[in-house]
Amino acid sequence: MTDLVPYSDNVLSTYDEVEKAARAMAGSGFFSDTHQASQAVVKILAAKEIGFGPFAGMTGINIIQGKPAFGANIMAAAVKRSGRYNYIVREMTDNNCEILFMERLDGKWTNLGSSSFSLADAKKAGTKNLDKFPRNMLFARALSNGVRWFTPDVMNGSIVYTPEELGAETDVDGNIIEVPNPIVYDAQPSLRPSSSPKQPLETPSPIIITEDPEPDQSPENSSEMTYEQACAITNSRGVTYGSLDSNILKFMSGSLFKAMNEPDRTEQEMDEYSRKLTGIETILKHREA
Repeated sequence: MTDLVPYSDNVLSTYDEVEKAARAMAGSGFFSDTHQASQAVVKILAAKEIGFGPFAGMTGINIIQGKPAFGANIMAAAVKRSGRYNYIVREMTDNNCEILFMERLDGKWTNLGSSSFSLADAKKAGTKNLDKFPRNMLFARALSNGVRWFTPDVMNGSIVYTPEELGAETDVDGNIIEVPNPIVYDAQPSLRPSSSPKQPLETPSPIIITEDPEPDQSPENSSEMTYEQACAITNSRGVTYGSLDSNILKFMSGSLFKAMNEPDRTEQEMDEYSRKLTGIETILKHREA
């Protein structure tokens, strides 16, 4: 087996450089879940801790309720490029994924053990989108478990979660479409958990959707959907849109719009995304008014 050479990121060596990169990335509008430079800084620093560059951090790491969620690609890359560990996919079907993990000791590869995750395991865990792309989800969960069990040092102390484990709904590439109802904090020094959504200390600029769905694409377009109807829309966890904070709705709108522009979407999926986007737009306009 070919020796693997670890990658070293020395591009951003100071906090000022990290902040400059964060401002550029947050201001670009290319990352739908990042509206402020401070959010981008967190993701870039999280990536830097495990040896990845800023772009990998922006695309492969999400912060959900204060916990880092890593995409399968970034976990796989961390293992493969470590030089110490490697893995082989032994089985990957719509019903099961098994991954063998290995460690290089005294110049030879030694088996550490295997991590498997089945469709039955996923259903027990409440994993989303199994009917659309089960192999991707099973691979991500088998990989994250294996990294926790056999190669935790490649993540430099970070607890490994996939977005699905933290309740998010993702597309086939692992991009987040919806996040669960977040923990919201009072704007007080003690940061006490609040039982009802309140505005955070910073309010990001709203996402501007430049390509609105045509009026006939959804039976409930912006001219027909009422505020009450919009508030009654629920996410994958049964949480109504009306109970979600405006910042979460803005984040979701960017993710939904990105999902609509991906290839191979069914007409039913497009209608559902369009309906949800219309609902978010209706709620945000009502609140701003």
